Amino acid sequence: MRDIRRSLLAGLGALGLALTAVFTAGPAGAAPAGAAPENRDFGQVLTMPAAPPASALPAGAAAEPPTAWPKPNKILHVAARESITCESGNLCTATYDPTRGDYVVYYFYYCDTYTLSNWVGTGSYRNSQTGGVTAHFYGKDGGTVTSVGPGGSSNSYNWSPIWSLKNC
Repeated sequence: MRDIRRSLLAGLGALGLALTAVFTAGPAGAAPAGAAPENRDFGQVLTMPAAPPASALPAGAAAEPPTAWPKPNKILHVAARESITCESGNLCTATYDPTRGDYVVYYFYYCDTYTLSNWVGTGSYRNSQTGGVTAHFYGKDGGTVTSVGPGGSSNSYNWSPIWSLKNC
C-alpha cells in the first residue's frame, strides 16, 4: 500500500511540474534575448495597395487563392487601401486574393524558406524583424530577386516573379 501511495504521489508531482511548465512558458520571441523592452520595435504599418482592375489579373487568376508553405505564423485578410500593424519580429507580406477580392497578409515569424503559389500582381511587404535580419525573395530559378533589410518596405511590389522567400 505504501508503494502505491508513493507512486501516486510521484505521478501527481510530475503532472504538477509538467502543467506548471506548460502554463508559465511564453511563446518564443524573435527579439534577441538581451534586448531591453524599451528598445523593442512593437510593429510598423503596412498599407495595402488599391485593388487591381479585373483586366490586370492574368487569365485563370481567379481560380486559386495565393498560398505559402509551410504555413506562416499568422494569416489575415484585409481590404484594399487598409493598413495593418506588422508586429515586431515578423516579415509581413500582402498579395491580392482574387477569390475573395481582398489582400491576404502573411506574417512570417519562424525562420524558414517558404514556397509561394499564385502570388500574382502588386502587393506589399514590410520587414519588422529584429536583430538586423535581411529577408530574401527568390525567382523561379532560385536566384535572389530582392533582398529586404530591417525596416524595408514597399506598398507596390510586383509578386509575379517571386516563387519563394526566406525571412531570415
